[in-house]
Amino acid sequence: MRRRFLSLFILLFFALPVGISLSGCAKGTSSAFCSGTIGPRVGDPQTITLNPTVGGLSMSYGQTQNVTTPTAVDCKNNTVSISKITYATVDPNNASNVPVADVNPTTGQLCAGTWNRNNPGGVADYTYCTSSGKSGVAELTAAGSGANSNKVLVYVHPLITAITLGTASTDCVNDPATNCPQYTASAVTSASPYVPNTCISFGQSAQLVTRFFAGSQNVTYSAGHATFTAQTAGLLNFEDTSGVATAIAPGTTIVTANIAQSTSTAGLMSVCPPKTITISTANATNGNVIINPNTTEPLTAVVKDVNGVTLTGLTLTVTSTNPIAAPASSSSIAPVFPGVAAINAFCLPPTCNPAPYGNVGLLGTGKPVASNTITSTTPGSNSTRLWVGSTDSQYLVPIDLTTNVIPSPIKLPYTPTSMIMAQNGTTIFMGSPEALMTFGTTNNALLASYPSIQGSLLTVSPDSATAVISDSSRKVITVFNSATPAIVTTYNGVGTRAAYTPDGSTLYVLTTDNHLLVYSAFTSWQNYDLSATGTTDVAVAIPSVGAFVTGNTAVNARSYCPAAGTPTIFYPQAGNLTLSAAVNDRAATTNDGKHLLDVRLATSGGTPVVNDVTFPTSTANDGANGTRTFTGVLPTGDCPEAGVAPVFGLAANTTASTSVTTTSVTGIYPTTDSTQAFTTYLPVSGAASNGAKLPVYSTTGATAGTVTSVTLANGATAPVTGVLSSDNKFFFAGTSGDNQVHQITRSTLTDSTQLNPKLPSLTTTGGTAVPNLLVQYPRSVTNN
Repeated sequence: MRRRFLSLFILLFFALPVGISLSGCAKGTSSAFCSGTIGPRVGDPQTITLNPTVGGLSMSYGQTQNVTTPTAVDCKNNTVSISKITYATVDPNNASNVPVADVNPTTGQLCAGTWNRNNPGGVADYTYCTSSGKSGVAELTAAGSGANSNKVLVYVHPLITAITLGTASTDCVNDPATNCPQYTASAVTSASPYVPNTCISFGQSAQLVTRFFAGSQNVTYSAGHATFTAQTAGLLNFEDTSGVATAIAPGTTIVTANIAQSTSTAGLMSVCPPKTITISTANATNGNVIINPNTTEPLTAVVKDVNGVTLTGLTLTVTSTNPIAAPASSSSIAPVFPGVAAINAFCLPPTCNPAPYGNVGLLGTGKPVASNTITSTTPGSNSTRLWVGSTDSQYLVPIDLTTNVIPSPIKLPYTPTSMIMAQNGTTIFMGSPEALMTFGTTNNALLASYPSIQGSLLTVSPDSATAVISDSSRKVITVFNSATPAIVTTYNGVGTRAAYTPDGSTLYVLTTDNHLLVYSAFTSWQNYDLSATGTTDVAVAIPSVGAFVTGNTAVNARSYCPAAGTPTIFYPQAGNLTLSAAVNDRAATTNDGKHLLDVRLATSGGTPVVNDVTFPTSTANDGANGTRTFTGVLPTGDCPEAGVAPVFGLAANTTASTSVTTTSVTGIYPTTDSTQAFTTYLPVSGAASNGAKLPVYSTTGATAGTVTSVTLANGATAPVTGVLSSDNKFFFAGTSGDNQVHQITRSTLTDSTQLNPKLPSLTTTGGTAVPNLLVQYPRSVTNN
């Protein structure tokens, strides 16, 4: 009895926990099922995705192709793995036993024909593919762990030898194309067909109409679907394999198509170019804005294309003609020092509105577009730092006008022949027959010398690092980046004058054989023969829609709007104005874009005359919209249509500087407020040392079109060089005779102060040199 009771107790003791455990297990097990307590479990493959899910695969006869490993998910859409996948192909339209496409069931490798199987001699199965010579469409599937994949269409066809973009087919029986119902059934799209030689606007979509050829045979219906790529990135977005492109930026691009493991150039596609760029600020009135120093004025740009659609997200180039005082960006104008600047925005290829080199001008793409001009004025005054040098001295003298102390001269390794201040004010570039020198303004010390870069310094780029040097001995023009340091490019010849556009993208160089050279990274070097009129000086237009080359008998205007043709003329003539013959002249443009000032000398020892070239009428062809006319300014907006020459209207008011005789004009210096310009020149033999005149030409006001003059302090025989202070308050003239620097007060046109740099002369023992090299940079803002 006791033994039976003990057996029952033991049975109950072990039975109860087991029952509880089973109950708990049942509860946990129910949560492992996708629904309820039976059926598919979480973690079991339920759906297999085999790519591509759109468009299918395209294969030429006998071609093999690896399939992308499929992915699987369970009922909770969690990614799961499958230990074994089996692939299969079927041809639903093939009644024979010869397959269109075959697949290795284990690896998924496709064959456009039939894989080898059960070959004698130990040849492994699925090692070579034999074409059946049949075109058609097979269906590829994958299966594993009880789940099946979607069907992927496999198109098999002859070798495609050509792919073309064209117009929509209107005869789908005899002219198959991708717009036909027989093709679009597997690639439905609502986008309209793209029409070649037209453009689509920003944000719009169009479907490329494509034709696939095997030799002369149109195989579009059996070819499958290509993937498309724009060779120029950033203009178009392509959607999968449907051939639908959406415009995201203006320009023309070559479109390439990839199909059946081969790539082919299919054609061109264009996004409509900008027609207008309108820049503005909240406080501007009639294009003029007053901004205090160290104040940021937000700048906005509205860009519209040829269809009036607003473009956003463009990479515009914003320029300031006085970046020392008023630097500008795509978002603001932020003056640092008092002064005046002309602000413009440009859409410049290749960063904006690009086109392939051979298609520049197509539908207006590949061409620059210029905005209106905003004139930024910053009131106030600033002190100035001057650096004084001479081609007759191996020394440089820095003068800080906040102290008016003339320090001891600093000896240079070589005697400079030319000197230019970088726009950022940190570096002075000096050319010499021995080496290019760079001088730091912060510590007033030599930074570097480059003995391999010899010759005369012609200009320095707005990037403050790139110098252009002409070596007359080696007869080579060098563009040299001192920051790298490295030679950017060279060109054979001897340069005389050069000028950069404010953005630094284009360089104009004149040569001793009367040629105009134009260099940009986009067009490389372009060479234009101007022997008919000669080349004496070059000045960039404001806005920089071109350049003006002054010559012995004329002013030749060059546009930056390419004239399409064979070959394309990238900088065609846009105007030509005959002027009086000259043996020498200097030229400059005003910031307001209304004047080209050319000071020329008919004979050595004669009187210079000022030719104030203005722009009474400028035209640009708008095609169906007619001709745009610009009165008193240079053109803005888009370039003329392909094949239509741009035109700058040119006229001149001529005024003689009767108080001056000279052997050579050395410079013309317009003020940044575009109201006056100072002329410098060399003295004639035996020039008097008292009463020498500094001519001043007025462009506006009651004295517009006339020349007045400043009488220089006794001792000076001629103002040989000059520089304006950034705030426009003073003009500094280096003079011969007394070898000093004269500070001219603009408000009174008086010679108010004389500075004696005492540059040691190389040619006169114990004497001083003529200060004919002069640069300045603002020191600090002072009270008005």
